[in-house]
Amino acid sequence: MQIKEQDSQVFKLYKPLRNHLRKISLPDSLYVLWAYIQHLQFNNPIPPTIEVLPEIVLTENKISKMFFEWELETLVREVIINSEESKFAPETLRKWKYFARAINKLKDLENEITKKFIDETNILTEFHRIAHREFSWQSRLNQQYIARYFKIFNYTPLDNIIQSVIGLTTQELYLIGMLLFGSYKDNFALFIPPTIIDIPEITQESLDKIFNHFSCDLDGLKKKLLDEQEINEKFVYAYSSLRKYPIIKMKYQDKDSLVCPLPTLLVWRLTNGIYYEICGKRNFSNKFGKSFQNYVGEVIEKGNNKVEVYPEKEYLDGKDRKDTVDWIIDEGDSAIFIECKTKRITVPAKTEIKSEEELKKDLDFMADFIVQVYKSIGDYFNNKYPSFKFKTNRKIFPLIVTLENWYLWGDKLLGELKTKVIEKLRATSLPLAWLSEMPYSVCSIQDFEIMVQIMEKVGIKTFIEKKVYDKDKKKWGFRPFIINKFPKENKSVRFLFTDDFDKIFPKRFFEKVGKKP
Repeated sequence: MQIKEQDSQVFKLYKPLRNHLRKISLPDSLYVLWAYIQHLQFNNPIPPTIEVLPEIVLTENKISKMFFEWELETLVREVIINSEESKFAPETLRKWKYFARAINKLKDLENEITKKFIDETNILTEFHRIAHREFSWQSRLNQQYIARYFKIFNYTPLDNIIQSVIGLTTQELYLIGMLLFGSYKDNFALFIPPTIIDIPEITQESLDKIFNHFSCDLDGLKKKLLDEQEINEKFVYAYSSLRKYPIIKMKYQDKDSLVCPLPTLLVWRLTNGIYYEICGKRNFSNKFGKSFQNYVGEVIEKGNNKVEVYPEKEYLDGKDRKDTVDWIIDEGDSAIFIECKTKRITVPAKTEIKSEEELKKDLDFMADFIVQVYKSIGDYFNNKYPSFKFKTNRKIFPLIVTLENWYLWGDKLLGELKTKVIEKLRATSLPLAWLSEMPYSVCSIQDFEIMVQIMEKVGIKTFIEKKVYDKDKKKWGFRPFIINKFPKENKSVRFLFTDDFDKIFPKRFFEKVGKKP
């Protein structure tokens, strides 16, 4: 086997897991892993043909189950690479002991890799890697998440790009994709030709367009995974083509089938994964940014009825044409100046541990965004804003809202970001004192959707000051801060786009979802 960037010591540690997986059947093993992942994600019952300890099934504490979704994702990859394609094999993951040994061998490998590559000099960077690997699995799929990406991509200029690339409208893409997810949620395989639902709006041609983009034959996928496999410090962090091709064309029960061992990846492919399908098209960035900006405005409008909202406006500063910040939320004595950013933290920044170069590059981008807001606030102080006039006693809070979570928390990342912001502020005529007078914050749109609703109840100033002026909590992410300081208000947070969701996915389309293949 040719191994990319092989580390001989890690390869030696990897061999017990590899040899363990060579004794099992690939199709049967993928089915077992699908059953476990659906149990963890949606509390689906473990099929009676799979042996499992009762305490594993009955416990409501996920930590007590002793295995996690991100580990199962790695096992799916390794099963495809190493297991026998025949349905006959000497061992099976249906046996609890054999499955448990596979999990333990993976944990042992991870622990040994940690010992080899992680120390006090990079442990905080490792926490950042862990966050990007694990936290997305811990955030449950919900209507808000799906509606968010649908509304962003359904923006007419982006919808036109999607039609040109995939051959379906955004509505068709999401409708068929979510129907497929509904089928795979309860069924490991669809036999070819698939019939997920018998309605005229969904044709075989439409289904084929989805499968052409989201599926790969087993041999092709295995080759891609082998090429991507990293037997080194990035073993569990390396990019996997399972994220691009969550549906696999293969034989199952002696029939040509389309299997989906990790249905959650299908939803991710329909949402944040569509970005990679269309990001190379002309003027994509401007269209994407505008759509996200519009979405943030809708979140504010639906989430908080007690504030005045000011959209971006063009103005002249001498001969220079400028724009105000994307959104201003005003409560009289306080206001949030918001910039909306679709910039993603790069894959190397999320996976590298030997070098922090890529992470620092991304932090440099974020520092630019923050200084951009301060520059615009400077124009507001000089009363250059056309629609939002300067008020002496108004407290200003700069905020960057990102489409995806950057997981910027803790001393190291926030410290490095602040250092870069200070360097860039020094290159301007803006006072460094603004950093303490108007502390900036960075939050994901997922957290913003929640905090907007909480600020309706407690007020902007009360909410933000409890975070940015607290020595400890200013290092926290917004989600743990909200849970800690506003538990009651957090429980009353609602889904903001119920009507939109019902228009996207009429209930009649889902009546037959879940039929056995």
